[in-house]
Amino acid sequence: MENLNTQMDDQLKNRVAELNRANDENRDGRLDAADLKAQLNRIEAQLELQDQQNRGIIANQRKRMVLSVVLCVIILAALAFFSWRMNEAYVNVMDACNRVNDLADTVQTSLDTLDQAQLDSMMQDLPEITAQLKKVDVDALNKVLTELPALMDTVNNLQTQVQNISNWFSSLGSVFGR
Repeated sequence: MENLNTQMDDQLKNRVAELNRANDENRDGRLDAADLKAQLNRIEAQLELQDQQNRGIIANQRKRMVLSVVLCVIILAALAFFSWRMNEAYVNVMDACNRVNDLADTVQTSLDTLDQAQLDSMMQDLPEITAQLKKVDVDALNKVLTELPALMDTVNNLQTQVQNISNWFSSLGSVFGR
């Protein structure tokens, strides 16, 4: 923008200097119609260059205005999107809070139905249970839990074999009369 303004100013200065050199057409030192015509041409040239500069400025202002409107629309769209997401998050948080409140009510109802002596007994046992849980090796427990299905299959197979052996002895006992 400044580069365009500088170019236009240079053009205006060159045109005015050109007209100033030709101000006294007949070089007689008097102001006559030819001199007035030259001055009128200079003023018209200045007005023409100013008109070009003003048109350039107006075009730049339009571009800036369009850019500003587009940026405002983008910012408003982003704000609307974030507002929608914040509202969704708020609804989710409130839903979670309601669920927690429901669970708390359920726990409170369960606690209200307990006998106070049972509750005191459970509370007395809680530190001991916590201490025992702290002693549990989590890695070993995880290993046992991962190997548990295979162990259960083996136990089921052994149980089936024991049942077969038991049936065999039963049939053998019936053969001998027992």
